[in-house]
Amino acid sequence: MARCVAAIRGLCCRPVVRNFAIIGQKAISTEDFILDDLPGTSGRLDVLVRCLRAAMLSSHGIRRGVVVYLVLLGGPLAPRVVRIDGAGVQFLRPDERSLAVRVKKVLASRADEPAAEGEPSPWVTVRPGFAVTRGGFERVIADVDDATPWILDEDASDIREAPGLGSAHGLFVVGDHLGIPEDVRARLDALGARRVSVGPVSVHADDVVALVTNELDRRVAAARR
Repeated sequence: MARCVAAIRGLCCRPVVRNFAIIGQKAISTEDFILDDLPGTSGRLDVLVRCLRAAMLSSHGIRRGVVVYLVLLGGPLAPRVVRIDGAGVQFLRPDERSLAVRVKKVLASRADEPAAEGEPSPWVTVRPGFAVTRGGFERVIADVDDATPWILDEDASDIREAPGLGSAHGLFVVGDHLGIPEDVRARLDALGARRVSVGPVSVHADDVVALVTNELDRRVAAARR
């Protein structure tokens, strides 16, 4: 069932245009990492946290129409997904440590344990705007329903030339420092995912998210004019 995102004012529902799924191939699925050594103890969860900041935060506010999925494929509870919904989050600070603390507290919850073997894990809201579930990328696909999938790929055509980028309910899939796993790519290909690149030079994952966001902002502004 498609999710409805509550508007900040009123009770109406609106489609989420920007969904970002960040795939952490070794990112830890539990809270057992050290904040003072996030890169070395979390399976590079720091990469995903920086992507969260790039997607969710503007200079002085939160992007309320954005949902970010952190797909955690490392650690004893993997796979696991943390969903951050901009329509509900509160007091989100931009520094990496604060974001990591928020994710750590969400991962400490075990409320997403399946009720019985073979049953899907529920999405459990742990803090405002933050929910967690057991499962992998398939949970993201089910949650975004009919979103148009886009794969960020260095060898693809330039994002500035991509038709329909800003006009559709989209899911933008970004890999961590290890890239996007082959099984996720295969699933996206089966869904007819489109491939785009943010430019001729390889950049960090959070910069990819920032460039995608900037391109979407430009298209929205152009459409309004």
